[in-house]
Amino acid sequence: MADSPLIDASVPGRAPIAKPVTSGLIILLRVVQALMLIGLIVLTVGALVFLFDTPLRDGLLGGTDPELMPGMGQMAFACATGAVTAAAWLAVLSILIRIIRTVQMGDPFVEANISRLRAMWMLIAATEIFRIVVHSMANISVGALEVAPAETGMDIRIGTWFLVLVIAALSEAFRQGAEMRAEQELTI
Repeated sequence: MADSPLIDASVPGRAPIAKPVTSGLIILLRVVQALMLIGLIVLTVGALVFLFDTPLRDGLLGGTDPELMPGMGQMAFACATGAVTAAAWLAVLSILIRIIRTVQMGDPFVEANISRLRAMWMLIAATEIFRIVVHSMANISVGALEVAPAETGMDIRIGTWFLVLVIAALSEAFRQGAEMRAEQELTI
C-alpha cells in the first residue's frame, strides 16, 4: 500500500492521502454527475410538459407546424425513457465514485468493490437492453421523430457491450485479487 504511486502514506498512523489523479477523477465524475442530474431533471420535466396540455408546452412548441411534429405522447415517452436511462447512468457514476474512494484509501480489493463492479456491469447491460427494446418497440428513434433519416433494425451499440464485458472481467479480477490478498494475510 505504501509503495503505491497513487497513495502517499508517509505519515505513520494517518490515513493515506490520495494523489491528484484519483482526486481529480472524483471531481470530474462529480461534475459529470451534476450534468447528468440536470439532464435527468430536464427530461423528467419534459416528459410531464409533453404529457399534459400546459402553457409551457405551447410556449416551447409555439410557431411549430403541428403536421411536422410527432405526437405529444410520443415526445413524453421519449423524454421519460431518456430520464430512466439518465437515472441508471447516475447510479453507475455513484458506484464508480465509491470504487475510486477505496482506491484512494489504498485498498481496492475488498468484497464491496466486487459487488459494486458486478452491479455496475449488470446495470449498464440492463439499461442498454431497456434502450434497445424501447427504441425497437416504441419506434422513438431519430428517424421516427423525423429529425434525420435513420436505418431500420435494432440499434445495438457494440461499444456499450464491450464496456459491459470489460467491467465484468474487472469484477472477476477484483474477486481473484481479494482471494489472493486473503490467502497472503493467512500465510503471514
